[in-house]
Amino acid sequence: MVLWISFAVLAAAVTWAVTRPLLRTGTTSERPADGDLAVYRDQLAEIESEKAQGLIGEPEAEAARTEVARRLIKRSEEQESAGGAGTASVVRQVALYGASALPVIALGIYLAVGSPMLAGKPYEARLKAPLEQASEADLVAKVEAHLRQHPEDGLGWNVIAPVYMRQGKLQQAAEAFERAIRLQGETPERLGGFARATIMARDRIVTADAQRALERILELDPKSIEPRVWLAIAKEQEGLLAAAETAYRKLLGEVGSQGPWREILQQRLTNITVQQGGEADLGNAPSAPEIEPGKMAKYRAMSPQERQEVINQMVDGLSARLKKDGKDLKGWMRLVRAYSVQGRASEASTALADARRNFAGDEKSLAELNALAQSLDIGS
Repeated sequence: MVLWISFAVLAAAVTWAVTRPLLRTGTTSERPADGDLAVYRDQLAEIESEKAQGLIGEPEAEAARTEVARRLIKRSEEQESAGGAGTASVVRQVALYGASALPVIALGIYLAVGSPMLAGKPYEARLKAPLEQASEADLVAKVEAHLRQHPEDGLGWNVIAPVYMRQGKLQQAAEAFERAIRLQGETPERLGGFARATIMARDRIVTADAQRALERILELDPKSIEPRVWLAIAKEQEGLLAAAETAYRKLLGEVGSQGPWREILQQRLTNITVQQGGEADLGNAPSAPEIEPGKMAKYRAMSPQERQEVINQMVDGLSARLKKDGKDLKGWMRLVRAYSVQGRASEASTALADARRNFAGDEKSLAELNALAQSLDIGS
């Protein structure tokens, strides 16, 4: 507490020292207004006296009176200007005094609404905190400190990798999974984590490293669906649309009508079918653009950029509708999948959070949303 008060006083003192010179005003010669008038009256009286004595003529007297009047007017203008400068000086003083008081005011607000008595928690103390009192950040710090001293501890990398994934630290997660694989061996779980982290870190591009990991998973677990989905997507990304279409159709026959991957596969199949000029069954693809059959030819004739604009408009329209009718669970799931397929990860996460808020307390709906989030890797 004393430290914070000292900081506020020091800040106020520094502000005052810096701004104090600005309060100084230039020195001006000040003459009482009444004294000026007396001088000008004497000059006018002297002019009249000299005229009466015949020392000067009427033209000279008039010229002298005009000059005195000019000086009087000029002096009046100077008086008014000095008055305005005085007002400006007062305003400036108030502003500078206020600036000096700001640190003290800020301290008062902090003492009223802040937590000045909250004990600090240095990094070293967090590392030594008991496990039952530690937060997730504390536990991560402990593991990181341990791994810096023991980088060959495969179990540590295996523990921290999924935590990085959940925190959105995708590149760190990929590196941690890779070290865990090197030190502890290949398992479908570690290989799958490495592949997902790598793909997400590259904006959902299935890289060569990810493909090798996915293929290795299939060697260890041939019935696994997820690696086959990503490998089919890799074919699509490489432009092998016919091979991707075949893979999608085969997977759709295996995942069942309620499988978590079904709608993603249907969306992908719809997209590449339209790209190849086929008549896609868009009505069965909840996250695909709902194009009327009569407009399909026009859609196929569009450029890829134009098609994407049409899809974006439909997705944005769905988003706008759900803001008005937030109880449409299938609509929310369709929106989340659409954002995910388009690579709009941030918007997918936001839509998922909005959906969860709309179905708070509805355990069945929340379970479906959680299963969707897990299948898409867009939320915890």
